[in-house]
Amino acid sequence: MKRFDIVAAWDPEAAVWWGSNDELPLTTEAPTFREFEARAAEIGQEMAEVNGLVAAGEPVEIHVIKEPGSPAT
Repeated sequence: MKRFDIVAAWDPEAAVWWGSNDELPLTTEAPTFREFEARAAEIGQEMAEVNGLVAAGEPVEIHVIKEPGSPAT
């Protein structure tokens, strides 16, 4: 299973978690960390397939890492 790491950061001005991965490519945001994880997993799978990084239907692992200094939740 191919793994992609996405670093999530909190933007206090916009009040959202955001992150990106250049390899997929993927950039997304969400108001909560859990929503960000779910959104990244959904979009990550689709982007990996569309960009030929995995075969259609082949699962990928999207690993979300909180940026150091980000809030706990």
